Amino acid sequence: MANVLVLGATGDVGRGIAAAQLQRGHRVLAVARHAERLQALAQELGSPPGLHTLIGTIADDSHASQVLSAVRAIATQIDVVVVSVNGARQLAPLLSNDSAEFAARIALDLVTHFTAARAFLPALAPNGVYLGIGGGSADFMLENGAHMSIAQAGLRMLYRGLAHEQRERNIHVRELIIASVVNGASTRVHADPLWVTDQEIGEHVANILASPANFAGPILRMARRDATGRPVLTTEPATRVQGLRS
Repeated sequence: MANVLVLGATGDVGRGIAAAQLQRGHRVLAVARHAERLQALAQELGSPPGLHTLIGTIADDSHASQVLSAVRAIATQIDVVVVSVNGARQLAPLLSNDSAEFAARIALDLVTHFTAARAFLPALAPNGVYLGIGGGSADFMLENGAHMSIAQAGLRMLYRGLAHEQRERNIHVRELIIASVVNGASTRVHADPLWVTDQEIGEHVANILASPANFAGPILRMARRDATGRPVLTTEPATRVQGLRS
């Protein structure tokens, strides 16, 4: 049984991941900001003994450290960390933001993942897995959503950098880009049949966490289903790293 920490466990993606890990017999430490949403998650999953809910945020180093302390009070070893956090979709032309507003928008999608990495990567057990969830706007731009694409493109490079820097620790760092709207609890009533479901994401993540060597990455991608009816799974090659004089 592994100890699996899911940050952002009450979102559509986080719920699917937590459910799949519990079904595989792991202990899940589910972290989210709101108590009522954590209570709803526990009720939805049948309040299994392997589920532990914690209220917390990774908005900055201090809060992330508090979450880590709370997690360690339950599980002395952390085997897996999944970071499934993102900011709310707020559309606006780039130059309509002042510099502080732009920085805040980028922080919601990008800096929170950096903050999580600072707190939880050093705490991972040997041969642990660290997985971040990213969005498909790393590859395209929504109208008035350029700031989201900038953050998601940066997130991809963040995980490439973390994977490179953690290689000597034998830590498996991956990012899974979800290039589809998610058919989950908040979208089920109007979901497109082509969208990937929260359950499909949970199962795919479970496969990655169980056998990370089979998903070399570090950047993995899951897109809406193709003509076969299955979600499209692809892997991006590792980034070339060179010195200043190369």
